[in-house]
Order: sequence, then C-alpha cells, then structure tokens
Amino acid sequence: MAIIAPVVVTAAVDTSFTFTVTGLAGGTNVNGLVTTGSSTATAIPFGALSANTASSAAQRLSVSTNASYGFAVTVQTDQQLTSSAGADIDGFIDGSYTNTPLSWTAPSPTISDEDTWGHWGLTSNDETFGLADPFDVGGAGERFVSASTTPVQVFRHDGPSDGTTQNIGKADVAYQAEISALQEAGTDYTATLTYVATPVF
Repeated sequence: MAIIAPVVVTAAVDTSFTFTVTGLAGGTNVNGLVTTGSSTATAIPFGALSANTASSAAQRLSVSTNASYGFAVTVQTDQQLTSSAGADIDGFIDGSYTNTPLSWTAPSPTISDEDTWGHWGLTSNDETFGLADPFDVGGAGERFVSASTTPVQVFRHDGPSDGTTQNIGKADVAYQAEISALQEAGTDYTATLTYVATPVF
C-alpha cells in the first residue's frame, strides 16, 4: 500500500468592479416621482425654477462586481445650490437638512428666515438596502432626504451584482428642487455632486 500526502487544490479569482452613472430622460418614474427634466452622466440642469413648482431630474447608477459582500454607493454635495452672489437654495426641509427620508413638502417661507425660501433633496428607488427600505420604495414611495455635504447612501447590495438587475446591479437617484417667491434671483446657482462606490469583501 502507498499513501500519498494530502493534495491541496488552490485557485484565485480576480476582483472585478465597475461603476457607471448615466443620464435619464424627463418623465422617468423614480420611486413614485415622475421627473420633469432630463439629465446626463455629468449634469443635472434644473433650468429656470418657478415659484411653488417642483423641478426634478434623475440619474441611473449601475454596479457590476464579484465582491463577496456587495457594495455601497453614496453621494454628497460640495455645497448647497449657491449663486455667485452668495444666495443659496438650502437642504430639504426648509434648511433642516433632513437625513431620515420624509414625504416631499413645499417650502414654508418666512420673510425673516432665508433658509425657508427654497430647498432641494434626493430620493432613490433602491428598495432593498439589505433588509431595509428607507425610501419606502415598496410602499407609497416619494420619500426624500436633503442633499448633504455628508455622504448619503443611495444604493447598496450584499452580494455580487450584474449592473442591470434592479436593486441588485441598478438603481435610479432623483433630485428635486422647489422654491418660493422669496428665493433670491440668480442665473448661476450651482453645486457639485460626488458619487462614491465602495466594494465590500
């Protein structure tokens, strides 16, 4: 009898991770919100805002990865929508910078409080977030948080993803702004968004 020492079989699988952002046409339904305008991968042009009328646009996030525990995608802004004159459109709701998703409400302007003259926020149609559904995609939807200088999680999955399956490899994020008649005039309100996609191994 001959006994051969145990034979160890090994292998390796290279990591793959691809994250893309694409624009969406106006009229896209994102978590119950039907967008009023279109976007590109690098621009969300609200255009001229009208008092008491919400304006919105959305982008599509796609992640393809073989990361064992999936990924998380966050978005943050460098500032609130700010004009060259220093006026700003504050975070939803009325400058309170809501971080727990709530139903959209119009600004409640107070002449002595410029934070209440206009606001903007975001929603996601990623229903899963693991076991949670913070944006109520599986219910009535249309829940928003403020655009924030602190990262906001908008898309997450806990395993490999294909870049195309809703809630697993694909999700849409919509942005909405609404002003009152008190919002200061300006043709150059701007803010820069940054998405960060992180694999989890």
